[in-house]
Amino acid sequence: MTLAVCVRCGESKVGAFTPCARCGLDPAAHGTDRELQAKSLLLTDRFFPGGELESIGRKLRAGEAVSYDAVQLAQAVEELKTQKLPVVSKATPGCSILGWALVGLVIALVVGVLLMWRLKGP
Repeated sequence: MTLAVCVRCGESKVGAFTPCARCGLDPAAHGTDRELQAKSLLLTDRFFPGGELESIGRKLRAGEAVSYDAVQLAQAVEELKTQKLPVVSKATPGCSILGWALVGLVIALVVGVLLMWRLKGP
């Protein structure tokens, strides 16, 4: 689980690309704005330990500007540009859970049929 801070308002959230509950900013919806997405990625506990991330959030909530490391920002923008897959899946987490549940059900049914067939014998 990645802890993050909204780049617009400084609200804490889970995941760099999740919409902000406070201001509604959705970095994933800005598909071509790689700089916004890169800044969202940088403002996570992956790049800043908890205390530093909280401090950045407080600065943003107070309306203060936050400076980004130019090298890290450029690298993150470049990595996001070269992504072969979408940064964020358009499927909701519920769809993923349902999909895997169906796969598990199919496997259980196949195993059950094979066991019944084996137990029945010739």
